[in-house]
Amino acid sequence: MNVLNPIAFACLLCAAFAAQAQNSSAATDTAGTSIVVPTAPGTLREVTVSTPRGDVIPFEAAGSVDRVEGADMRDGRMQAQLSESLGGVPGLQVQNRQNLAQDLQLSVRGFGARSTFGVRGVRIYVDGIPATLPDGQGQTSNIDIGSVDHVELLRGPFSALYGNSSGGVLQAFTETGEGRPQLGYSVSGGSYGTWRQGLKLAGSQGAVDYVLSTSRFQTDGYREHSAARRDLANGKLGIALDNGDRLTLVFNSVHLDAQDPLGLTASQYALSPRSAPLATQYDTRKSVDQNQAGALYEHRIDGRNALRVMVYGGERKTTQFQSIPPASQVSATSAGAVIGLKRDYAGIDVRWTSSLELAQRPFEIVAGLGYDNLKEDRTGYENYTGSLAAPVLGVQGRLRRDEQNEVWNLDPYAQASWRFTDQWM
Repeated sequence: MNVLNPIAFACLLCAAFAAQAQNSSAATDTAGTSIVVPTAPGTLREVTVSTPRGDVIPFEAAGSVDRVEGADMRDGRMQAQLSESLGGVPGLQVQNRQNLAQDLQLSVRGFGARSTFGVRGVRIYVDGIPATLPDGQGQTSNIDIGSVDHVELLRGPFSALYGNSSGGVLQAFTETGEGRPQLGYSVSGGSYGTWRQGLKLAGSQGAVDYVLSTSRFQTDGYREHSAARRDLANGKLGIALDNGDRLTLVFNSVHLDAQDPLGLTASQYALSPRSAPLATQYDTRKSVDQNQAGALYEHRIDGRNALRVMVYGGERKTTQFQSIPPASQVSATSAGAVIGLKRDYAGIDVRWTSSLELAQRPFEIVAGLGYDNLKEDRTGYENYTGSLAAPVLGVQGRLRRDEQNEVWNLDPYAQASWRFTDQWM
């Protein structure tokens, strides 16, 4: 049997008293005897999540929701993709294809797992502005990790409160500027010519607060023909009006140029894992230009009623060169192998919130109307010039597709919550 010697026991006893003294305050009675008085526990700041009826404590939200702080997303990370910091959220699978020519694949409890490109089945919002368009397709390329305050993920059937065919909701919120102007610069780097540089200005003066963030991410890529560069700008301006109302203006812009190395067969990978023979032959690549702006007006009608109006608009241009062989484009029904896509989108959401009482218990009603519109000009071109016998690949050829599409949605919604007892939320 091992017996603790007296000296070691005395050291452990002193350490225990020292630890207790650090968490306690000492007082002295009239006889001069020291009395240990426990200090009051510290109060942590309140953490809330956003719902259609406003900010609520996560345990009071009718659904499974997680919140990831922006500071944690930036701590020791490259800040290039959401997959760096959201992989630990329960129920969320973020597949990073390690290819900026293809967006992240988001899957929430299986929804979105079968999407071959973009994000489907999961609705995305950035500062209240939908990043999922009325046709159901969304993207994460315009989320600026350098200026995000927090990201929320809602899972389960209550995600339907945000729209049709929604298996989950991901919301990103830009931080609010506070105090004296602060200018920050961040830089991170890695192998294969990977760099990210960011510049952020934030602060407030009087009734105005502001945040402006810009960043550039670039990489030569591990494989051949996998270089990419993305420039991102994100801005938020808040104005507190004299009557207690608040006006928030947001702006977001992203420019992306990325080569697409495509995939390899098992034999190609075993022979040369860094090669990209087909991609080099067809010069496969993708470019994106997106600009959008929005305004949010919050008006307090009286002590019980509030009105919220959000309007937004933007455009997104995409050009993508694919590796479809010229012989497959001969058919009259072929759309070619170069995608040209121009999208103009806009929308408005009007929401009324009323805090009432029913049987002398808190009763809240939220009702609103949302409208979104998307106009699309879609073109397709051959990815070669010359004859089929001796084609020049990787260049834009003849026009094979020219169509215009328009889709819109009108969503009336209402939600009521009644806290009829303190034991039930």
